[in-house]
Amino acid sequence: MPSRWEMPPVYLQSGAPETESTPTLHAPGLLGARFTIIEPQRQQPGVETAGAGRSKRYQLVKTDSTMSVGPYAGATAWWTDRANYMVTTSASASSRNDVAGIFLRTWEHAGDYMCVQIGGPRIVKLVDGAVPVAGATLIPSATDSKADLTAIGTAPTHVAMGRISAPLTYDAAAQEVLADLDIPETT
Repeated sequence: MPSRWEMPPVYLQSGAPETESTPTLHAPGLLGARFTIIEPQRQQPGVETAGAGRSKRYQLVKTDSTMSVGPYAGATAWWTDRANYMVTTSASASSRNDVAGIFLRTWEHAGDYMCVQIGGPRIVKLVDGAVPVAGATLIPSATDSKADLTAIGTAPTHVAMGRISAPLTYDAAAQEVLADLDIPETT
């Protein structure tokens, strides 16, 4: 049997990746599992609703209990230990190109097991002063827990995390923007 972490029947104790934050795993072998959820679900077969069928891709990871900035919804996660699926919000923990995903919530306890989103639509926290434009490339920043942008037509200086969605959905006061994530997956 090939060893691949693509396991559709992933058990999450909270019932959803958006709310998962637990100090222990139901089954230790789930750590690192990647899975896709279609959101929102169709309400009735054959009847399409606006936004139905958008897939979101997640990975179950362990948070580093020593990070100085705790995870929060939209925060960028970097790998601290790929072999053990451990992540942090610290941009200096490893190479800026070592992006693990985007956090979905705050943790309940330091060192919790949580899900990060690696694909699909997600609100992302940007560095102060970044002004998003639909289609711009989302890249990791040098600021803990935040992402940056590369202008359209400019080659990214770091790994591309995705693109800013169109139409533009941007909260200037919070420096949050809707992005279509496409973060490279770890194997």
